[in-house]
Amino acid sequence: MRQPLPIWSVPLLLALVGIVALIGHLSSAVLIVVIGLTLLVCAYAIVLSRRGSSPRTPTSNLLSLFPGHLLVLLIIALLEEPGWLAWGWTIIPVATLAYDWVGRRENLSSRVRMSISIILYGILWADLFLLLERAVVLHRALTGRDEIMIAAGFGLVGALFFALGVYRHRLVAKE
Repeated sequence: MRQPLPIWSVPLLLALVGIVALIGHLSSAVLIVVIGLTLLVCAYAIVLSRRGSSPRTPTSNLLSLFPGHLLVLLIIALLEEPGWLAWGWTIIPVATLAYDWVGRRENLSSRVRMSISIILYGILWADLFLLLERAVVLHRALTGRDEIMIAAGFGLVGALFFALGVYRHRLVAKE
């Protein structure tokens, strides 16, 4: 069985949040929320590691991608004014934890679990693609046609990524 988030990655997560706090331009309020959410992810990972194997697992192992999601936050935090992008990032840990939690529920029918998982999967990846697109545009100070091309590229890749994820979720639900 694959581990959702290896326990050794907890110090990595804390180090990444520390780096974001030290070199980023996040407001105090955003930083407090980010640190709290990261601690929540760490606590969830520790609880999962102590519980042992579970008969149910989520379709995708999104929890193990959280260190990469913190790197997206670092990219956002390096903007002169991260503003709403930083607040938008806070959706990611919430959606990731909810996705993993729902995927492990034995008391939900496979259809309900699949439906909720697809919605959370879509929210998570739409948020990530939007944040990455905006960060690229703002870091490069793109305007006009270049900005539209970047948005179209991220939109197309995001839509294909989401469609593949929905297909995968439906296959797993049929098993």
